[in-house]
Amino acid sequence: MPSMKKENASQPSQGETPKRSGFKAPLKFGASSITLVVCLGSEYLKIGHGRYSQGGVRVENLLVEKIEKRNDAEIAQILASYCKGKKIKPAQVLFVLPSKQFIFKNVDIPSTEKEEVSKIIDLQAGRFTPYLREEIVIDFLCLDTLTQHFTSVLLFIVNRKIADRYASIFEMARVEVDKVIVASECMAMSYDNAIQGTPLQGALGGLHIGEEYSELTVLDNHQIVFVRSIPVGASAFKKNQEQARIDFVTELDKSINAYHDQGVGKPIHMLFATGLVESIQNLDADIKKMSSPQTNTIEFSVFDYRKLFSVSEPVMTVMNQANYLSFFEIFSVLSYAHQAKINILLPEVKLQRRVREGSKEALGMGILIMLIFLLLSLIMGSRIYFKKVMNQKLEKLDHSYGEEAKKLETISTKNRIVKKLLDNRGKELQILNVINGFIGDDLYLSQINYDNEGNVTIAGTAASMSRVFAFVTQLKESNRFSKVETKETKSRKEGKQDVADFLIECVLAQGFLL
Repeated sequence: MPSMKKENASQPSQGETPKRSGFKAPLKFGASSITLVVCLGSEYLKIGHGRYSQGGVRVENLLVEKIEKRNDAEIAQILASYCKGKKIKPAQVLFVLPSKQFIFKNVDIPSTEKEEVSKIIDLQAGRFTPYLREEIVIDFLCLDTLTQHFTSVLLFIVNRKIADRYASIFEMARVEVDKVIVASECMAMSYDNAIQGTPLQGALGGLHIGEEYSELTVLDNHQIVFVRSIPVGASAFKKNQEQARIDFVTELDKSINAYHDQGVGKPIHMLFATGLVESIQNLDADIKKMSSPQTNTIEFSVFDYRKLFSVSEPVMTVMNQANYLSFFEIFSVLSYAHQAKINILLPEVKLQRRVREGSKEALGMGILIMLIFLLLSLIMGSRIYFKKVMNQKLEKLDHSYGEEAKKLETISTKNRIVKKLLDNRGKELQILNVINGFIGDDLYLSQINYDNEGNVTIAGTAASMSRVFAFVTQLKESNRFSKVETKETKSRKEGKQDVADFLIECVLAQGFLL
């Protein structure tokens, strides 16, 4: 087996600014915008922020707090104090989800249509975990592969209790999270950037050695295809180095074999290790002695992640003081969050954001329409003024006002028609608002159709048939709908839960028609 190489392993001295690799972040929020990243482990809280500019991203500050004996309220206070103390208003806030806090699955879906793939995953996600569908939060990536009759999907699953806890902490800190990022996805981009210029004859493996645990990430054809958490970190080597070496090699070998057994990519050709790599030095002999033949053929290399990123002097100070911690995931997320596709944010929060963004767009459209009508009013006022002047001139020649009176009446009629049209705007949103008020966690809608004659069709799924009847009663008693009828109901199983599909037809009440 090739010996482990030590590339770029020298530690930068205090005050030295590591060189960037040349990547550039897009100017998503303007010429210079701040991104806040929060990583919450079982023992440490890491907070950092960076600033996007034309030259890329620069990490401006870091904070590390030991939270092993602190409650969620105290953690929220630390987060709030950081933003207040640094006097920053982030353009976006990202929460980093470590690999040991989510379940990763490689799944083949028998469809190539994105919408159909999404529906299949949403219905069948519970099959891949010991939890019910409502007890998990999911997101997924579709791999870019050659033409085939199925889609290879990377499924990321988080226990709802974990997601709720993080949401509660940010709510107490009064900080709004924009994305819940999977650290592995951004670290994969850092590995891909670090390997540039090195020829590969297979897949690339990235091994991050953290303080609490390690993480294996595999890339094939520049896209992430496999993630696995290794429950041995630098702290384990400090407690019992001999046992930790055995456990680490065993778990690494299992993880690499698990990847090869999945068959989702080419065999691993090179394994890049970073983070707290001092803990795994001189493990070549152990790996050769204990690992399987597949692992023995892999080339190992160590690199210093700090040379990939641009950091400030305060960040260098924190890194030198906390040299027992790795900040690779923080720096990777700050650098590549704009390319990350996974967002394991709570579904209700995503819905609220979409509604809020839709409201802002509607408000902007309303303001634009008002400006247009104001301009039209000025134009019409100008026309009336000039016509009045003309009428005054015509009065001297002729006292006949018949034709001008007819023209003014026509303009007035047009104004009344426009006013009537404006009064009817917005009723579509009122219909959706009324129906939305009747929807809870036990009922969701898949379709709402209506026409100009007031006929409304509603389709969806409820937790029980009684909930369907209750929804029909709510529509009737709202006094906004008449002739409410259940046209179709059907019971079925969704995972282990009985649900009821329904189709309801009704008519908008008199006075509420579009």
